[in-house]
Amino acid sequence: MRAAVAVAARLGLPATEPVVLADGANVIVRLSPFPVVAKVAASTAVIRPDAAGSLQRELDVAGFLTAAGAPVLAPAAEVPAVVHRHAGRVMSFWRYVGRSDGPPPGEDVIGTMLRDLHHVLRAYRAPLPTLSPLDDIPALLARPRTVLSDQDRTALTAAYSRLTESLAATAPDTQILHGDAGAGNLMRTAAGWIWHDFEDLCRGPVAWDVAAATASPRFNRDLVLAAYVNLVDANMLDVCEQLRRLHMTVWYVLYAERLPQHRQRAAELLATWAPP
Repeated sequence: MRAAVAVAARLGLPATEPVVLADGANVIVRLSPFPVVAKVAASTAVIRPDAAGSLQRELDVAGFLTAAGAPVLAPAAEVPAVVHRHAGRVMSFWRYVGRSDGPPPGEDVIGTMLRDLHHVLRAYRAPLPTLSPLDDIPALLARPRTVLSDQDRTALTAAYSRLTESLAATAPDTQILHGDAGAGNLMRTAAGWIWHDFEDLCRGPVAWDVAAATASPRFNRDLVLAAYVNLVDANMLDVCEQLRRLHMTVWYVLYAERLPQHRQRAAELLATWAPP
């Protein structure tokens, strides 16, 4: 928060009432009284050596999507849409949009909004890595200090090898993806639902984005697929769902290093990969 406030002041936005809105992969700071939020890399920077690159790609695609009229969170108009640095921290700045009360998105909202987002993203021409979020898994496993036991590390390593081999055995069509298109990255606003958090932007099979919803027990897979409409390869979706669960497991392990309240959830997820 201190880094965000310092950069904002340097940019002519002296925030007198900063508020931390979220703390996880990134720390999100509302820079009141301005309609601006800062996104400061936190846990992300631990396993992504180019956290600044991810933030810049997110700014770039958000600018493209905003110009195309897509329902997305826009970069802040008050500051340059580039990554800023202070005291070893990297950050980006975004328009503050208040959340509206109401239930979370259902299968119909997720499926139709993802279909429409993919349609617009097909016109995006920036070069992007293929399924770069998967790199988080070996990066976490290589860390010398984590909450992982030797047995945990062995089980996760085996699962990663098995699933990535299955992924490589197919040759699906690929396109630009959101990268983390789960319900948590849809925000209800007064103007309707909008996408945000494109930090995992990448190229890959559409099944990777679809699996962000279908891998969750909260959603009915068939209803999501029906709303998405476009054909999704069933075998690819199955592999991507398992990789999604593995990806979520390593992120909760990472959260647990810094945020003790996530240790129980990390332990529960790790238990699902233990050998029978």
